Amino acid sequence: MKPPRSRPPRIRSMQARLTLLLGAIALLVSSLAGATLFWALKREVERQEITEVSGKLELIDHLIDMQNSASGLHDLAATFDEMRAGQGQLGIWIVDAQGHAVYGGPPPDTLETVDGRQVVLQSADGGRMRGLRVAMNDRILPGAHLTVAVSTRTSGQFLYAYGTALVLICALWVGATVVLAAWAVRRSMAPTRRLSEQAARIQPDNLAHRLPLADTDRELHELVISFNRTLERLQAAYQQMEGFNADVAHELRTPLATLINGTQVMLSSPRDAAELRDALASNLEELEDLKTLVNDMLFLARADRGELAADLAPVSLAAEARRVADYYEAMLEEQGVHLRCEGDAKVVANAGLVRRALANLIANAIKATPAGRDIVVLCSAVPGGARVEVCNAGTPIPAADLPRIFDRFFRSGQSRAPRSEGHGLGLAIVRAIARMHGGDVDATSDASGTVVGITLRGPGAFRSDFPHDVA
Repeated sequence: MKPPRSRPPRIRSMQARLTLLLGAIALLVSSLAGATLFWALKREVERQEITEVSGKLELIDHLIDMQNSASGLHDLAATFDEMRAGQGQLGIWIVDAQGHAVYGGPPPDTLETVDGRQVVLQSADGGRMRGLRVAMNDRILPGAHLTVAVSTRTSGQFLYAYGTALVLICALWVGATVVLAAWAVRRSMAPTRRLSEQAARIQPDNLAHRLPLADTDRELHELVISFNRTLERLQAAYQQMEGFNADVAHELRTPLATLINGTQVMLSSPRDAAELRDALASNLEELEDLKTLVNDMLFLARADRGELAADLAPVSLAAEARRVADYYEAMLEEQGVHLRCEGDAKVVANAGLVRRALANLIANAIKATPAGRDIVVLCSAVPGGARVEVCNAGTPIPAADLPRIFDRFFRSGQSRAPRSEGHGLGLAIVRAIARMHGGDVDATSDASGTVVGITLRGPGAFRSDFPHDVA
């Protein structure tokens, strides 16, 4: 049985959403406007009906008041009949105190009474009538009521036709609004489609291309600026990756070539055990060098992924500097260089990584410092962390090279240094260690010497000033 195919995710459309939103707004506004107009017209129709009934009621009441007795009402019956005949929707009822019809036949049922005078009636044929009911003059017919009403059938038909027309007009209005909104939204979204097409044309071979800010709507300015900044970072990363690949290939080519050539020479003719042992020892040295290079590259890769330092504990920078100096004691004596540590600061950090960073900085300083000169390691506290500066009096680094000394495989002053001088990853590792502790690195160089600093951030740093000399 084949597994059911998963449906592709639905892609949301900003254009459709804006069009539907504008259509919903048009529907809401037109509905409110139509309901308001219909309500106002209905109130006006009801007012006119009451006004018409009020005039008839006043006339009828006046005619009744002119009579001297109840018998005179029979003389008015013909007049009332003529009034009803002249206006077929008019109804007149006179009911005595006992509820008996004096004129007009059985009175219709009362459905609603408003303000004690206005009434809504239901006639025998089921139609509705609106009118007024008042008490008659007790002199003529005590306790009797006069009711005058008109049928609402005509007004109801008018209101129904008017309401139907309003609904059709609102529907047409909403439909036209949706069509025009779709056109307007599509036209307004044209700049985004143009930017999307321009962005799609950017390929790895033309990363220098940028989206134009000219003639771009204000709402898209921030998006274009952010996209261009992303392209700048991507271009820099791509160029760095290309350079990194070339540097790695170069660094691996020499030891691999040495291994291959040495092995081929050994295999070209019979060799005794001593020669084979020397060849294996040489190969092992090259392999150890390759192992160190690969481990350094893996460490930098983890740092690039945002890995933070683990196993944090309070670390004395001066104590770690002395341990590193003890390790390089023989090298210091050979170079005729004296190392002096000044100050101290404690920071919560990974002691092993701190030692590794200090070892790289001190090793570089030893190589750069002339015989008889001093290397100064200055430890100090900074807000939220601690700082180490390694100062040497060697040849100044060219100003053009100074911003790049922390790049991988970069060596100042020459394209390639001898392999005995290292792979060119030392300062890159120092920067990675600083960033794994939330800090950074910096360097300055002038005629007086070079100062390379590393700042480590931690929960707290504490400083106590005292000098330490390490020979």
